[in-house]
Amino acid sequence: MARQDAPDPRQTRPAGAQTVERAFEVLQCLKTAPGPVGVSDIARSLGLNVSSVYRMVRAMERAGFLEQDATTRRYRLGSAIAGLNRVLFHQRRFDLARPELRRLAGETSGSAVLALRDGNETLVVSDLSADGVEPDDPRAPVANSVPLHASAFGKTLLAWPAGQEADLEPLAPFERFTDRTITTAEGLRAELEATRQRGYALSDRELYPLQLTVAVPILHQDGGSYLALGVGTTWTRGAAARTAAVARLVQESAHRLRPLLVPGHPERW
Repeated sequence: MARQDAPDPRQTRPAGAQTVERAFEVLQCLKTAPGPVGVSDIARSLGLNVSSVYRMVRAMERAGFLEQDATTRRYRLGSAIAGLNRVLFHQRRFDLARPELRRLAGETSGSAVLALRDGNETLVVSDLSADGVEPDDPRAPVANSVPLHASAFGKTLLAWPAGQEADLEPLAPFERFTDRTITTAEGLRAELEATRQRGYALSDRELYPLQLTVAVPILHQDGGSYLALGVGTTWTRGAAARTAAVARLVQESAHRLRPLLVPGHPERW
């Protein structure tokens, strides 16, 4: 009896699903690009023909998700993306966290940060300094994102996964930012175990040479990290000596924020 090959899952998807998936791939391509990207570059990156990509990006441009530079004819993310970011902020109720972030920043004399996981990065969704001003650090990565392996927020999201231990291999290669950055899966795995043991994550000059950050999880109902809450300060010997004390303040703030932010929490509504 002749062997029957397993059906190609791409052929069993609902009509239009492939187009939607490819549109998301285009967005991901532009998200990770260092600047505006041409149609042929997108097509080459995704392994698609240029005409298909051209039709797709034109439709996405009309919807406001992409914008074309009139001079170079290259594409960048459009204003509709920023609109979705604002919707996310309010739908996830992150605006309710601002008073607590302001309090935490004042108690610690640092920047209080709320972050969530975005693929292989950590997306900062709220960042308040002690005076209530949102910092504008020109060194910060594009779109207020930081790498999982080199940030206290990322380590928090990895250390308390839902269900089973986080898979670290897809995060490789681990970019080195300073001479203290962890650059191997084995080293990161050991650091995550230490993080769980002490109850908070630490980034000690791993992302920037003079940055010290402490973070803790805001746990989802299933026990995994829903958000990471942390405080960033300039590294000094004195700041390093206060790490455990700052971590306790962050944990207290996380406890107060959990009913406000976590879906399904009995005290949320």
